[in-house]
Amino acid sequence: MIKLEKINKIYKVGGEDFFALRDIDLEIPDGGYVSICGASGSGKTTLLNILGCLDEPSSGTYMMDDIDISKASSSKKARIRNEKVGFVLQDFALVNTQTVIYNVMLPLLYSKVPYHKIRGMAMNALEKVGLKDLAQKKANQLSGGQRQRVAIARAIVIEPSLILADEPTGQLDSATGMQIMQLLGSFNKNGTTLIVVTHDQKVAAMSDRIVTLSDGKVIQDSLKSDIL
Repeated sequence: MIKLEKINKIYKVGGEDFFALRDIDLEIPDGGYVSICGASGSGKTTLLNILGCLDEPSSGTYMMDDIDISKASSSKKARIRNEKVGFVLQDFALVNTQTVIYNVMLPLLYSKVPYHKIRGMAMNALEKVGLKDLAQKKANQLSGGQRQRVAIARAIVIEPSLILADEPTGQLDSATGMQIMQLLGSFNKNGTTLIVVTHDQKVAAMSDRIVTLSDGKVIQDSLKSDIL
């Protein structure tokens, strides 16, 4: 369970307070599938970074699985990221000159997983995204869709309870983007919580719930059943 209460993120701009997020209240149950939408500058990525323990709120409470993230130390948040959270980014964030399997293994190199198990876990993740046969290819030899599948394999290799995807179809054509979203959706169907930041209404419509931000505030929070 994810629970945010009165989350604010404030930056100093020209000596004045700028609210990137303002009084965000949000609950997402285990296994939920939520899209976060809004115009550029609405606070979507800031919210995702806080959810992924990459950034800290200026005030408010963030609970994840009964852990008060807002009070956790940097080392504890790093451990939570490594054990619970998988990230899928718009620009793939791969090491282009390295092999596919090296890219998928990367999160495990910073974990407590014994080294002799790492390669097998990476190959298993690649099999789940349909790229096992490309394990020894360099990342820069792949298509955009294949590169995003590698990024997804890297995200799921730790078997996270939460996947955070920031504009995962932003650099893909429509057909490939839909395939990627169907792949992400398949992990959600198996119980993984999935949160997607997107400006694409077709992508958002694939989720069970759409949270819309404007100027750092939640202005709409709708279940798909309410929209249809």
